[in-house]
Amino acid sequence: MGTTFHGPSPWPHITRAIRTRGPRHAAIAYLGQDAPTLLPLRAGDVLVVNASRAAVRAHATSPAALAHYVAAGVRVLSSPNLHTGVIATGRWAVIGSAGASHSSTISDEAVVITDDPEIVAAVRTFINGIDEITEVDQLFLDNATAIWQIGRAVPLPGIGGRNRAEPDFLPTPVTRMFLWHITHYQPGAAEQHERAAHTSLHSTSAGPAAKYQLEWFRIDTPAGRGRGRLQRGDVLLQVTADNEWLYPPAVVDSDPIAIPHTRTAVAHHLRTRIDLEPIAVTDAEVLLADLGHPGPRLRTDHRIVSASLRAALLRLWNL
Repeated sequence: MGTTFHGPSPWPHITRAIRTRGPRHAAIAYLGQDAPTLLPLRAGDVLVVNASRAAVRAHATSPAALAHYVAAGVRVLSSPNLHTGVIATGRWAVIGSAGASHSSTISDEAVVITDDPEIVAAVRTFINGIDEITEVDQLFLDNATAIWQIGRAVPLPGIGGRNRAEPDFLPTPVTRMFLWHITHYQPGAAEQHERAAHTSLHSTSAGPAAKYQLEWFRIDTPAGRGRGRLQRGDVLLQVTADNEWLYPPAVVDSDPIAIPHTRTAVAHHLRTRIDLEPIAVTDAEVLLADLGHPGPRLRTDHRIVSASLRAALLRLWNL
């Protein structure tokens, strides 16, 4: 066994150490556009990054690098609280703080590389235990690309004074909440093509368990019936058409996206928590009555204006 220290230019040693057989698990907070050269991952590997809105907008994590890994079959996940750099292969562990970027290669960085099996196992356990995880798929990449184009404007956690970035699922406070019934429809060829282009290319159970995901949500009548237009940050509760099930809150995570060959239909990306289950509407009505809301109007599409009712609805899922 051996343990070696590498600095101030460790990237050639990191790249050499991870060129091994078997799946690699990496947690590298920030990725430059040249990350795939420094960190040559392949299908079956797992990569956790900090691709939060702040990190992407500050150009610390590149959507182009993320897209490269996703296309290569790497399972890519984002954690907004990640601020480290560790890698575990079948034999080696790399421990340090180097980001996979050109700026890292010209900075004074340092890592430890070891083949101690206990440390290798501990690094893999650490990576698999990272929380606040969102799967990076094409929907995520579309959002990240739009954020990247805004430019450098947001400080980074651990650098600009913020200790945790975007740790919460819901906006604080929740001021705009809507209840809409789910509409079942048959998508046309153009829309099927559009949705296929936004579907993740690869999926695997390796690595940390995802807590969040992005979904498509189509609206045929974006305005009307007192609902208004959805905007980024709105909270949406969906009810099945038969008024049987109330789905857990989702957060609108994109501006409206026009559906091809339609006059008014648009789509949004919704951020959802995959660990929350739907509740029977009848059960929800009883629970809300116990919380002081005997007439919550769960069977009617509307904007939920009452702040106390919004809070009571979130309590149904302990949010």
